[in-house]
Amino acid sequence: MAQPSDWTGRLCLARALALTLALTLAACGGGHRVATAPQTGQAPAKPAPAPAPAPATPAPAASKIEGATATVGLLLPLTGPNAGLGKALSQAGQLALFETGDDTTALVLRDSEAVGGPVGGAQATMQEGATVILGPVFAAHAKAVAPVATAAHVPVVSFTTDKTVAGPGVYVMGILPSLQVNREVQYAASQGAKRFAALLPSTPYGQAVAQALNEAAPKAGGSVVAIEYYDTSAVDFSAVVQKLASDGPFDALLIPEGGARLHAIAPLLALYKIDTTKVKVLGSALWTDPTLASEPTLSGAWFASPSADGWGAFVQRYHAAYGTDPPRLASLAYDAVAMTTVLAKANQLNDGGITRPEGFTGVDGPFRFNVDGKVERNLDIIEVQPTGFTVKDPAPKAFPPPQG
Repeated sequence: MAQPSDWTGRLCLARALALTLALTLAACGGGHRVATAPQTGQAPAKPAPAPAPAPATPAPAASKIEGATATVGLLLPLTGPNAGLGKALSQAGQLALFETGDDTTALVLRDSEAVGGPVGGAQATMQEGATVILGPVFAAHAKAVAPVATAAHVPVVSFTTDKTVAGPGVYVMGILPSLQVNREVQYAASQGAKRFAALLPSTPYGQAVAQALNEAAPKAGGSVVAIEYYDTSAVDFSAVVQKLASDGPFDALLIPEGGARLHAIAPLLALYKIDTTKVKVLGSALWTDPTLASEPTLSGAWFASPSADGWGAFVQRYHAAYGTDPPRLASLAYDAVAMTTVLAKANQLNDGGITRPEGFTGVDGPFRFNVDGKVERNLDIIEVQPTGFTVKDPAPKAFPPPQG
């Protein structure tokens, strides 16, 4: 195959990569996939044979993939009810390898839902020589994998948003609720808000948001004056909104809800005389829904979210390669693989490289990891308007130097 000299040639290779992956998963039952980035114009590497069962805590070894000097494990749900999500994330990861890697970096793809579960999948990637594991998607799976990987000194970069997964050598890449709350509270406080309230689901997510708000408000010079919870199975939120209204006054109201529940709650604010021309409504990344522009009560509301610029360009490239649009989580897989290729080229594919102070630039904007495993992200403040969304305060382009 000739060396690709323009994007058309590269696109053909990306499509070939996608087709090869699909055929491999069909033949192997989603059990194993090794790919190298076809930067030299060569066809993607053929699938390697399935590895022998791994010991309980295999020691990382030099890459066993022929021609590769760095091997990255990618642990995703490739069968079962979340197989569609897993396939999309695997495609995003391979697109990142194609665009940012070289022919010395390999991916070992394993199914977190196969026999042996996520622990068996993690062991298999390490047996193939993986020195870092990307995934799994779910918090429970990440918690199961963590002790096996850390015992072998293999970092794990999980795609969950549960910060309780994080720890030394185990990184949480999802867009944490606390990051969104901190950004919104800091910005609202800079615009004069001092008294904060929240209307939250009575779920672990709601509790995490409440904790983040209680920590963020004092740091911004404000206070939390009211938090009310609602049952997520409810269809009528009148009582809880009425109770919240009686808890006032407050300057800003956090409602990190989306979809049908947010559309049900929003009109009740005016009904119970929460004046949103005086009370600033704050949301979350769940608000990236164009139908919110039709809610008069939310006009002028703010929420924190990754920049849409990088996401839009990523969607175009993904669609061109695979013929479909990616789910929102696909950016995590793309950015994670791109990060590993950068570190592999610098011979820093380890904890020290993952936590480098300057961080990385990704589809979702700048990000970096702390040694405690939590991710930092710079987020836009988005304003809801009847005509759609506008960027009220752009995210910083880089991180400040680490303190201390």
